Amino acid sequence: MQRAVARHGKWVILGMDSLAVLISWWLAFQLRFDFLVPQEEWSRFWAALAIILVARIVAFNYFGLYRGIWRYASLTDLSSIIKAVIYSQVCIVAVILFQQRADFPRTVLIIDPVFTLFLVGMIRFLIRATREWRYADWRKNSKLPRVVIYGAGDLGETVLRDFQRSKRIAYNIVGFLDDNPNKWKHQIHGLPILGGRKVLAKVLAEHKVDQVIVAVNHSRGQLIKDLMELCSKGECHMVQFKTVPTLEEQLSHGTGGFSVRKIELSDLLPRKKIHLDMKAMAGIISGKTVLVTGAGGTIGSELCRQVLRYNPKRLLMLENHNTALFYIEKEIREMGYPSQVVAVAGDVKDEVLLKNVFETYSPNIVFHAAAHKHVPLMEANPQEAIKNNTLGTYALAEAAVKYKAERFLFISTDKAVRPSSVMGASKRLGEMVVRAFAEVNGTKCMSVRFGNVLGSSGSVVKIFQEQIINGGPLTVTHPETTRYFMTVEESIQLILQACAMGKGGEIFVLNMGTPVKVVDLAKNLIVLNGLEPGKDIEIDFVGLRPGEKLFEELFRAEDVRKDTGHDDIFMAIPEESDMAILKEQMSELSLLSELPDPAPIIRKIRQLIPAYTGNPCAAKNHKTQGQTQVSR
Repeated sequence: MQRAVARHGKWVILGMDSLAVLISWWLAFQLRFDFLVPQEEWSRFWAALAIILVARIVAFNYFGLYRGIWRYASLTDLSSIIKAVIYSQVCIVAVILFQQRADFPRTVLIIDPVFTLFLVGMIRFLIRATREWRYADWRKNSKLPRVVIYGAGDLGETVLRDFQRSKRIAYNIVGFLDDNPNKWKHQIHGLPILGGRKVLAKVLAEHKVDQVIVAVNHSRGQLIKDLMELCSKGECHMVQFKTVPTLEEQLSHGTGGFSVRKIELSDLLPRKKIHLDMKAMAGIISGKTVLVTGAGGTIGSELCRQVLRYNPKRLLMLENHNTALFYIEKEIREMGYPSQVVAVAGDVKDEVLLKNVFETYSPNIVFHAAAHKHVPLMEANPQEAIKNNTLGTYALAEAAVKYKAERFLFISTDKAVRPSSVMGASKRLGEMVVRAFAEVNGTKCMSVRFGNVLGSSGSVVKIFQEQIINGGPLTVTHPETTRYFMTVEESIQLILQACAMGKGGEIFVLNMGTPVKVVDLAKNLIVLNGLEPGKDIEIDFVGLRPGEKLFEELFRAEDVRKDTGHDDIFMAIPEESDMAILKEQMSELSLLSELPDPAPIIRKIRQLIPAYTGNPCAAKNHKTQGQTQVSR
């Protein structure tokens, strides 16, 4: 039945409804006369049949019975069937009694709608039931992985229904687990809720579970860590933990379905739901030309994706890495934005290129994400750090102000707070540049400061993954090293929100949540790969490298902090920068960055940033220690 419906859709259902109406009408007459219908009554049967069919089918169509997908039949659909039967019955009674007067058997008019409601409803729900029957048959297949869904709420129930409706059944769901004791010993779609986390090991053992799918919408990080820890203490360490996208993630990414995926480190972060003013963000982007520098990087590429959701007039993607630019342009064009995207190959330090871009396209909004970000690498190359992160920012901000862009947002880092590294110092100088331009020519210039983006190119997570593939060990600088982490998606959401609320001159600081010990991050990643820390993969402590801190900071002691009205965005008002002095200093930095000896530019950094605590000899010393490790 289900395959026939899938092939012919509406016409098959319409034919089945017509047959159901005919059978109902026939049964009503048979029951009225105890299956001994007098000959003269058959004339009334046939005379009224056309009226019955037309009235029923017209009402069914009017109430949307041929627009539904009946394998998803619900109580709402049953309500539509009831309304269609009632309204059509009123018309039928009026017409029949008017045509055939009082001698028509009225009991038939009472029995018929009952049978019609039953048969038409049965057709719909039989279509849905075939899916569930097929799922029950598939569950008997012992080769399917046996699965427990952790979370007996809306998301867990939706995941189960999604599995049951799938054309290819891939899981044998044995039941649910949930921390709410009021749900225990109840059922969802015939599957039991077996208890909470205290019985996790027992349930997994008794039901020979292969996978646990965590299906909770919020605060899943601590839950997943607790479940994995409970499992590691029992005899179920071989069970795989997986999860599904939350309802919010599906809406933000525009995806459908609940595809099961492995637990990722981002799932373990102690993050809370972010509240966004979508209207404000659309107000600054919709219909505008937006320039994103560093468009091929982790931050820049996600900026491009999220900016396009707000319907800009044009998106300019500036990137000096041709391969990265090629792939982000290809991805975005395949998303359906070919006419809105312009790929610009070049460098933010190229003043001629910037002049041409601003004169040709007149960007209204500028997001400056291009940067050299690796701490040890920049310690060995301070001249390049200043050229790109400071002088490049100056050139871009100057162009934005000259050509009267509406907004300029510089993406900074928590390493700019009391910088101990050249990279952090170069970013702090970039913040000073942006502050200096804040009141010039009407352009609203601002900075956003945040920590590490989980899984970005060259990040600690990428390095750890490579080390795990190679059998370890995982190298961590110090047992007490902590870092702030957030996902790239939420960082870009907050960047756009900060840009929308900026008035000019602010340094916005994103709420990075609770700092995470890097050693804990390493242990979690080992466990997520199905291994045991200290047994399958060792962790080695290699010591802090030049420029690194044990703890990162989001504010300096002398920063004036202000509330922005948003729970996840703070504001720091640093000291003023004098435009004339700054321009003179930029010229000097430019000259010093051309020298082969890094010592003069290090001295200049110390002069401009008294809080800089880096070692002027670190660059020379670091060259002898290798340049392949990433800051962690």
